[in-house]
Amino acid sequence: MIFAALLAAVWYFFDSSKERSDLSVDLRSDLSNPGLSEIYPETIPEPEQKALDLPKTFRHESARFSFSYPDGFSVSRLSASAEGVGETIVIQDPKRQAGFQIHLEPYDDPDTDITAERLARDIPEMKVKDPQEVIIGTQPSRASDSRESRESDAREGSARQGKGLAWVASDTGTREVWFIFRGTLYQLTAPLSNDTLLQRVLNTWNFR
Repeated sequence: MIFAALLAAVWYFFDSSKERSDLSVDLRSDLSNPGLSEIYPETIPEPEQKALDLPKTFRHESARFSFSYPDGFSVSRLSASAEGVGETIVIQDPKRQAGFQIHLEPYDDPDTDITAERLARDIPEMKVKDPQEVIIGTQPSRASDSRESRESDAREGSARQGKGLAWVASDTGTREVWFIFRGTLYQLTAPLSNDTLLQRVLNTWNFR
């Protein structure tokens, strides 16, 4: 039922006609679709986005990350394909056109840098505007780390932050933030009207 509701809200769609390339996205966001304004005519003004409390916490146990989000928002997790490869997480206000989505899938290419030049090579149809490098994840103090986290760091390295690229996709009118971390490609998408909210959520992002 959740799947049907999300499709009705036009939060995302699966485009099987796209050819797979190094960074191509199978699950392309359609948050700029005009139909959204008919379903959710009320948006969250930017001053309210700046003032919203973020008391809720989402935790992804297998990928070992968490972030905070506003009260009253719903979280839906959906398999990205019939083969079960990847996952899409949708965080949205059920009453207003507000929220964002995260698509993550395994990524085994040793080249983990996402740049504007690489996007132009791998996904030439994507219109990248104002690209900026970003760092995802706060760096907790070592004293606060759990024994499990310290043992995991010893096995996998101590990096707890990912480096990625943020830009405006001018063809869809969305904010995109993509990065690769611990063998997983993350693709975050939000309507430009929710850019402030997405930035605030990203400031709470933690890897463990």
